[in-house]
Amino acid sequence: MTKPRICIVGPGVVGQATGKVFAAKGFDTTFLGRTREKVDKLISLGYKAYTKEELINGTYDFDITMFTVPTPTVNGKIDLSAINEASIDLGKRIKFMKKYHLAVVKSTVPPGTTENLVLKNLEKYSGKKVGQDFGLCMNPEYLREEFAFDDTLNAWTITIGEYDKKSGDMLEALYETFSSPVHRVKIAEAEMQKYVHNLFNAAKISFFNEMREIASALNLDANKIFNITAASAEGMWNPKYGTRDRGPYSGSCLPKDTKAFREWAQDNGHNVSLLEAVMKVNDTILSRLDPVQSKLISQTQERTKRLTQEKSNGHVQNKSVRPIQPVRQAQDKQAQDLQTQDEGQSTEKEILGAAL
Repeated sequence: MTKPRICIVGPGVVGQATGKVFAAKGFDTTFLGRTREKVDKLISLGYKAYTKEELINGTYDFDITMFTVPTPTVNGKIDLSAINEASIDLGKRIKFMKKYHLAVVKSTVPPGTTENLVLKNLEKYSGKKVGQDFGLCMNPEYLREEFAFDDTLNAWTITIGEYDKKSGDMLEALYETFSSPVHRVKIAEAEMQKYVHNLFNAAKISFFNEMREIASALNLDANKIFNITAASAEGMWNPKYGTRDRGPYSGSCLPKDTKAFREWAQDNGHNVSLLEAVMKVNDTILSRLDPVQSKLISQTQERTKRLTQEKSNGHVQNKSVRPIQPVRQAQDKQAQDLQTQDEGQSTEKEILGAAL
């Protein structure tokens, strides 16, 4: 079977890493850039590269186009002008094609952008129909700038947001030589997942920065505290913790400890704005629950409180004690899975969140 010909539109960090990896895997890969300097640099490295003016209508004969154009934040708002311009340009090129073509958005864009902007531009300027004449996918990247090529080559996961099965099948076939797990979802789910990915990283960094500020003010070793937390907190070693749809946090520990620590911190002049936001989100969700759900949560909290009291009084039977060995086995497995990733790699500041 002939390998599809790929065009990378936007040869920035993500675009170059993506194109170079596919070229290394034997795909006929071409870069389409806006600046002569970047195009010439790629040519000097032995790659096919052109400015968009050099590939006139009728000579754009690729099977797959990948958009890796920048989507910067300007004055607090995302700038979609590059993806808008690129999709209009591709629509004009698809107009002259006599074969099925797949457009893939890899740029980080808000949910709905691919279908409400890119798709509409492609149909409008090509005069053709998605799902019939061309396919459409959203395929987010998760690479870090310093390790862009390696992270693309050895992606820890691949997400394909597909307009339809034909589009998804064509893109998944492109990744058949990769050893990464592939997840196929709706286009908007892929767009949303990329933001969840980046926002979680940002929230985690900010949380530990907030705690570090307090520890430093108390002349405590934050690194020691955080290393122990990485082993003790289930939210650190259990990747599914907190991701299931089980409503707000409850029980005998989290509600009381968040409130107590906030009051103590404020009384002692410490900033806990992130903790306050966490509590506000939880309270908002609690307020939306119907009476039955609220009652169940209250009953669970009371039961947990009672068991805690009984345990402190020595009245809890062995069968009520959490088995330690399976938990430790889970911790050991998680540590082994993360060991290779952690060794010699960058700190959080080196994560490339939404550069493109």
